Amino acid sequence: MQNKIIDRTFFEIIKNLLNLANQGNQNLQKISNYQIIKSLGEGGFGEVFLAEHIPTKKRVALKLMLPKVAAKELGVKMFLRETENTKYLQHPHVVQMLDYGYVENTFFFTMEYCAGGDVWNLMEKSGGQLPVSIAVDITLQVLDGLIYTHNVEVPCVKLADGRLGKGKGLVHRDLKPNNIFITKVNGKMVAKIGDYGLSKAFDLAGLSGHTFTGAKMGTPAFMCRQQLLDLKNSLPEVDVWASAACLYNMLTGYFPRDFVGDSWNCVLRNDAVLIRQRDSSIPEKLAEVIDLALIEKPKIHFQTAAEFKVALLECV
Repeated sequence: MQNKIIDRTFFEIIKNLLNLANQGNQNLQKISNYQIIKSLGEGGFGEVFLAEHIPTKKRVALKLMLPKVAAKELGVKMFLRETENTKYLQHPHVVQMLDYGYVENTFFFTMEYCAGGDVWNLMEKSGGQLPVSIAVDITLQVLDGLIYTHNVEVPCVKLADGRLGKGKGLVHRDLKPNNIFITKVNGKMVAKIGDYGLSKAFDLAGLSGHTFTGAKMGTPAFMCRQQLLDLKNSLPEVDVWASAACLYNMLTGYFPRDFVGDSWNCVLRNDAVLIRQRDSSIPEKLAEVIDLALIEKPKIHFQTAAEFKVALLECV
């Protein structure tokens, strides 16, 4: 049965939560003394607001996510456990999650605010494509973030024997231009990977209303076939492939594959179109590396973010 709360606007929900927080609700102290500045964007299960902490004037991104179905206690616990791993991530090229909670059937998160928007916005402002120097710079920074997240020790994962314990590495599974955010540090453009693992965890916890097989956990334009064939056990190389797909998209304005008909069948059947067939002005050596990075058969060519980064640096 669909929750009645889903019918309310996200603005009404966040306004109610902030009121409860300011009235002393202990479960909402993490967002007390915040005021909403504006909406930053709405998705299928939530909305992100720009919020300001009144006493300190510090600005954060305040995200809401609503379960599409009645949230079971086990699902809530699982999602919050995954979120704790995300909060643990601290790297210059990963959006920092500051805090999170669950109350009134709503998940809320405070995150580092990136004033430059996302890469998709940047592309739109630039006519749909980015210059080689900017696109490659963004990709190299993203790869630095992936090198860190794919190897970091995280506090709470399900081990092979079913117990919970420390684990190594987190896979994003939904890397795309909309999830790469831009900010400036000392006048330099800095790219940061956002929404690390939230979509995957939301699906796996049964909060999206999809069955596991129905929840593709990713965006087809930026997903390799290995991820679609083995959703549950996606390895770091699926993020490496996605980073190459993002670079291809930034440089050409096209997705690597042609999509005609069912998107998921296209992921399984269609290989990436050689990038210089999209735009012959792309430097030949760079094109060769991107085409290699998008090879999926019999396996993804670059197995680690570090390998792809080295190859990019050698050609630019």
